[in-house]
Amino acid sequence: MAVFRAPLFLWGFNSVKPNDVNVSQLSLLFDELNLKYFDNSLPACRIEWSRRLTRAAGNIDVRRRLVKLSTPLLIDAFASDSLFPPEFSVCGVPCDNPQRALEEILKHEMIHLWLHELGLPSGHTPEFRAKARAIGQPRTRHGIALPIPKSGWIYACPACHTEFSRRRRYGRAVACAKCCKQWNKGRYDERFKLRGRRIS
Repeated sequence: MAVFRAPLFLWGFNSVKPNDVNVSQLSLLFDELNLKYFDNSLPACRIEWSRRLTRAAGNIDVRRRLVKLSTPLLIDAFASDSLFPPEFSVCGVPCDNPQRALEEILKHEMIHLWLHELGLPSGHTPEFRAKARAIGQPRTRHGIALPIPKSGWIYACPACHTEFSRRRRYGRAVACAKCCKQWNKGRYDERFKLRGRRIS
């Protein structure tokens, strides 16, 4: 007998706070995605919110079966008083609300677990990319931009112009990792030294 659940977007995600989406709701979402995309083959995982995750929207410890989801990227970044909500690409899927972004990030982390359970390397391998494409994710990265912080530092690469923010100032010279990898075999290169400015 088929069981039909109310669509998950009925959670009231327009003004969501992490505490509004509790562990049981995250577990329900995990179970639904497990059934839909992984033939219910994945073991249960503990899922929790993290304010410390600011680069990755989520991560998974496959051995401990623990998924952490980024509050800054999956909740704060979508907060807007604008008539038109922000839209970000998450794993190549356009997402204009935190509910959709949360589903895509959770699917992404579940692929890592699926590979681990199969005894395969659980990184972004060709098998990972093939499974991601099969479940509707053409990319492996997110494009969610953090809201501009009110204090701290903004650093930029003079070559590729990539910018990111940081709470504290670097205590030594640092360079853009992407440019150093691409143009100097991953070694520090003064040409790509990051330029910082204080957020005021």
